[in-house]
Amino acid sequence: MKTNHKKWFAAPAAALLLAGMLSGCSGNSNEGSSASNASPASGGEAAATQSKDPVTLKVEVFDRGNAPAGAGPVTDNYWTQWIQKNFGDPNNIKMEFVPVPRNQEVDKLNVLMATGDAPDLVFTYDMNTIYNYVKDGGLTEVGPLIEENGPNLKKFLGDEVLAYGVFDGKQYTIPAKRPLQYAQSSYIRKDWLDKLGLPVPTTTDEFYETMKAFKEKDPGQVGNKLIPYDFSAIDGTTITSPMVLVNSFVKKLTEEETYMYTSASYIPEISKPGYKEGVQFLNTMNAEGLINSDFALDKDGKQFEGDVANGYVGAFTALAAHPNLMAPGKVFDTLKQNVPGAEYVAMDPFTDEEGQTPKSIYDPIGMHIMIPKTSKHAAEAIKYLDWMSQSDVLFTLQNGNEGEHYTLENGFPVAITSDEAKKTFYNNTDIAILSNGKDFGSDEKNIEAAALQTPDYKELSKQTILNALKDGYTLPRFERPIESEIKYGDTLKSKATEGVVKSIVSSPDKFSETYDSYVKEYLKIGGQQVQDERKAAYAEMKK
Repeated sequence: MKTNHKKWFAAPAAALLLAGMLSGCSGNSNEGSSASNASPASGGEAAATQSKDPVTLKVEVFDRGNAPAGAGPVTDNYWTQWIQKNFGDPNNIKMEFVPVPRNQEVDKLNVLMATGDAPDLVFTYDMNTIYNYVKDGGLTEVGPLIEENGPNLKKFLGDEVLAYGVFDGKQYTIPAKRPLQYAQSSYIRKDWLDKLGLPVPTTTDEFYETMKAFKEKDPGQVGNKLIPYDFSAIDGTTITSPMVLVNSFVKKLTEEETYMYTSASYIPEISKPGYKEGVQFLNTMNAEGLINSDFALDKDGKQFEGDVANGYVGAFTALAAHPNLMAPGKVFDTLKQNVPGAEYVAMDPFTDEEGQTPKSIYDPIGMHIMIPKTSKHAAEAIKYLDWMSQSDVLFTLQNGNEGEHYTLENGFPVAITSDEAKKTFYNNTDIAILSNGKDFGSDEKNIEAAALQTPDYKELSKQTILNALKDGYTLPRFERPIESEIKYGDTLKSKATEGVVKSIVSSPDKFSETYDSYVKEYLKIGGQQVQDERKAAYAEMKK
């Protein structure tokens, strides 16, 4: 599942400011270059007639605060200069990259949109933010622009991906393509299993018994630091979560119920049938000392990573092929140094009532790319994306230069991890905004290529991806905003998250009372309205 720290545009002052800004919008001009992008590397020959002064095209870029020494800022580095040389200069366009902190991206974007200072190209993963911009008329309709200026873009994304950007019958966003849709998988200490003569668990009951065995027999000899099953804060910024386990308890739903109960805003679905039983399972594990009772304090996941690296954790659920775990010098390498012989393997034990192991997976899209209504360079923005969508351009942006940034292994690029290579190859995924991942033509090849990015853990990486995709399901999508979810979403997410946390750590005899009280309050403060509106929107779609 996607990271759950997103917020949405709900501040009254910002909303009024956005409304005022929109009322003065005058649409988009076509000023600037009209050069074609016939040549993938250079953007094609510039048109014979160009405006005297270059057009400035502003593009959002995530700032993660992780630039290596000597790399330059996210706004001026090897790749921004490469883009300027190969796209900007031939098209008489001056590229300007506008930094947005990754951990504050929605809040920062809302401010930029509200004040009219947003770049010509912006993006977000948060659907409520997108719905709000669509509802308030804050976005340029890009369908005609793609038809006129984006033949490569249209071919690269295809109709299925583009359809995710259609709202009320109009193309308002350009969804990035996601070649692999995997999200979360589970990991378990193989060396601990071997010491106890236990197999990798394949059902929820087997998982529970294994966690009890870890607790009782302490195969790692770590004493009171032992955490059989670990996860960090549910509303934190990391991608470790017990929600695959919780969601495996959800009852079989009709299509209408799926649309009614399933949130697209990362709100814990505490009123969904069976969800309570999943949270109660964690309550039981907490009472028996099988999880870390202080999980809610670990907002950034650093405590979790430290506990794994020190050999205290028996099992956990996290992003499949997790780079923070498997990349050179990261958590698993540190674990090997601290605990010789320690090894994690993949597991897929959380079974539902039908014996399947359901997991939420990503849509076939990633972020939504948008052109604010205030932009005067919408045509140039589409031309930039059209240039990027060409195969050799996108390949270079994602992988760098052979010999400098990658080597080929069985036909797949494998990143060079030297300090020198890292100086010019640290933010490429944030620059290549059109694709959330690399596409080599098939799931099999894409999985193989993904596994090669963690060379010391290739088989583990591959198996976690396969497990994450197995019995995977995507969230329901509406073609119009759910107004009540926009209005109450922030409050509902806070209340539901609090309810899950309080219910997990409550005493078992108080669990039902605690959980039910939060469900009642959740429905009262807007949850029921969201469900009713979702049900009505589903009926409209079925017509």
